[in-house]
Amino acid sequence: MKGLFHTEVGEMIMGRSKLLIDLVSKNVDLENILLRMKVILTDLDDKNIMNWINGELEGYSAEDDLPHYRILQGVALGTFIINRGTKYTDHQVPLEFLLNNDEIKEINSVFIDDSIRAVQLILNGENRDNYAKQIPTSYCHSISKLDLQIAGMRVVIPSNKIESIVSHVKSKLVDILMELEKRFENLDELDIKEQVESDPTKKELVTINIEKIIYEGSIDIGDNNKIKKSGIGRLFGGN
Repeated sequence: MKGLFHTEVGEMIMGRSKLLIDLVSKNVDLENILLRMKVILTDLDDKNIMNWINGELEGYSAEDDLPHYRILQGVALGTFIINRGTKYTDHQVPLEFLLNNDEIKEINSVFIDDSIRAVQLILNGENRDNYAKQIPTSYCHSISKLDLQIAGMRVVIPSNKIESIVSHVKSKLVDILMELEKRFENLDELDIKEQVESDPTKKELVTINIEKIIYEGSIDIGDNNKIKKSGIGRLFGGN
């Protein structure tokens, strides 16, 4: 029985592509995986899929829709004075006394448009817990009141939230690869063009399924995810 179990596990592992095995390894290089995936997925000739692949590889521009997992809520820390007397430094700013909930959410929103390689470098760096968006001093002064004056402010993103970006990308890549493995052979050759051309119906099905994986059921993300459309983007340049 034990021998049978090991045989089944061995067959299961052998049935998986090296690409998938590399992806689920502990110290995965997601940029390398994405580059290899780009070569394969190019054969599907789908703009929406390639937009996501290129965004994760090269970073997202102000014209792009950011995936929801790249829009993070941080904590506003800063230097401020209460009632013209008590000064706080590097404390959480009580924005609720100055702004409404929507405005606070906008201030605390950080658009992480960096490439996945840059995100991983941030997480591997010494300052991983100090990733922050600086708020212009002029804006701090514009929202200040006599009883609450803000001298400076930044929105800090905890490293566990940045790690969630990596987790989302990795999870989506696993699902995409498993979908490809169900439909195509020899993925490690990075060439499915002939298989795609031989069965247009399969290509259409796979394309739809991969789009659903990437965009979680809908490719219509909406203007709320555009850096240039948001107030935070106009005022603070995204992040």
